[in-house]
Amino acid sequence: MEGARDTRGWKKCWCLLAVLFWASYLQHNLYHTTLFAAFGAKGFWIFALFSASLAVALVSAVLFHTAVLGWFRLRRTALIAAAVSTLGTAALFLAPRLAGETIGVVVGLAGAVCYAVGFAGISLRAFVMLDFYSRQLGLKASLRLISIAFLAALVLFSSSVPSPFYAFAAVGGLGLSGAMQCLFGPLDGTARFPADSSSRDFGVYNRGWRLFYVAVFSAVFLHSILYAADPSLEFLGDAPLSLATSFLLLLALAVSLLASSSSKEGHYWRVVYLAGNGFLAVLLVGLLAVSFFSFVEEDFSVAAGIVLALLRVFDVLLLVGLVISSYSRKSDYVRSGSLYLLALYWLPTLFSYVLLPLAVGERSLDVSALLGPGSLLIAGMLAVALLALLAWLVAKSVPPEGPKGVAPGPENRREVCEALAQRFGLTLRESDVLYYASLGYSSKAIGESLFVASGTVQSHTKRVYAKLGVHSKQELIELVNDAQTSST
Repeated sequence: MEGARDTRGWKKCWCLLAVLFWASYLQHNLYHTTLFAAFGAKGFWIFALFSASLAVALVSAVLFHTAVLGWFRLRRTALIAAAVSTLGTAALFLAPRLAGETIGVVVGLAGAVCYAVGFAGISLRAFVMLDFYSRQLGLKASLRLISIAFLAALVLFSSSVPSPFYAFAAVGGLGLSGAMQCLFGPLDGTARFPADSSSRDFGVYNRGWRLFYVAVFSAVFLHSILYAADPSLEFLGDAPLSLATSFLLLLALAVSLLASSSSKEGHYWRVVYLAGNGFLAVLLVGLLAVSFFSFVEEDFSVAAGIVLALLRVFDVLLLVGLVISSYSRKSDYVRSGSLYLLALYWLPTLFSYVLLPLAVGERSLDVSALLGPGSLLIAGMLAVALLALLAWLVAKSVPPEGPKGVAPGPENRREVCEALAQRFGLTLRESDVLYYASLGYSSKAIGESLFVASGTVQSHTKRVYAKLGVHSKQELIELVNDAQTSST
C-alpha cells in the first residue's frame, strides 16, 4: 500500500514537471526570440518551414487520431518525441554558430522540421497524459496541476531570468518535458470515469466554450498588427506589466477553479464561462487602450503588454475547457488537442511572423495607421459577440419542456438510468438518451438537450430499445420507474 502511494506521488511530480516545461513554449515564444532570431534575415524562411511542418504534423494527427492515440499511449513515444525535439532545438541553436553560411542554413532547416515534429508529439502526448491523470486522480487534481504548472512557467521561464538559463530552457525544455512523460509511464492503465453524471446536463457549456476562440482570434490579429508596426513590442510580453497582468489573471482563474470542493464538471464549466467573460472585458479595455494610444500618443507599449498577457491567459482557459470536455467524454482529446495547437500556437505564429510581414514588406503598408480604427472595429465585434453569447446561454440554459402529464423524476433518476446503462451495456450517448426518454421527452426535445439531430436521437433510441428489451417509450418509462422504485 505504501509503495503504491509513493508511486502515485512520483507520477504527480513527473506530470507536473512535464506540463511545466511544455507550458514555457506556449507562454514565452521561446521558439522565436532564442531559436530563430540568430539567423537574421534567413530566420524568416527557416521559421516558415517550421510553421509548415507543424501544420502538417497537427493536421495528420487530426486525420489519423485513432492510430495516433494508440501510439501516444506508449512510453517510448515520449522518448522518441523528446529525442527528435531536442535534436531540432539544438540544431537551431548551433546552426548560426557553425562555420560556413550554407551549412548553417541547411542545419537550421533540418532543425526546424525536427523541432516542429517533436513539439507536436510532446504537446499531443501531454494532452493524453492530462486526460489519463484526470481519470486516475480526478478532474480537480488535473486542473490544480495545470494551474500550478502555468503559473510557475510564467515566472521561471521569462526573459527576465539569467540568459544562460533562458537559452537552456529554449533548447532543452521540450526534451525535458518528454523525459518527464517517459518517467510518468504508459497511459493504458485503468481509467476512472465520472461517477456522477449530473454535469452532463451542462451540454450548453460543453459546446459553447469554444466561442471564446473568437476572442483569441481577435487578440492574435491585434498582436500581429502591433508586431508589424513595431517588432520590438514582442519583447514586452516578458515585461513586468505583461507578466504581472498574466500572473494575476491566471491566479484568479486558479483560485476560482479550486476554491470549491465540488468535483462536478458543471461547476468548472460555470467558472470557465465567468472567467472567459471577465477576460473578454479586459480584452475590450486593451483594445480601447490600443485605439486611444494610437490616436493620441502613438505609444503602443501598454496596449501590447495587455494583449500579450491576455493571449497567455486565454491559452490556459481554453486548455482547461479542453480537459473538462475530455473528462466528460464529449471530445476526442487528440483531435481537440491538435485543433487547440493549430488555433493557439500555429495560427498566431504564422499570421504574426510570416503572413503579415510578407504583406507589409511587399506593399509597404503603414501598419501603425491601422491600429486605431482596427482596434475599435475588433472591440465592437467582440462586444456584439459577448452579448450574443450571454443571450444564447440564457436561452439554452432553460431545458426543453417534456410532454404534458409526464413529471420529472426524483433526484436519483439520473443515477437509476446510469445503473441501467451499465447493466445493459449502453454507451454514454445512449445513457443520455435513456434518461431524457424516461422523462417522456420527444426525439426533438432530446436532440435540443444533447445538441444532436433528431434523426441521430432516433437511431440511439432504437439501440436502447433493443438492449433493454422494450418496444415502446412507455415500456421504457415503466422499466425505469420500476428500477427507481426498487432502488428506494
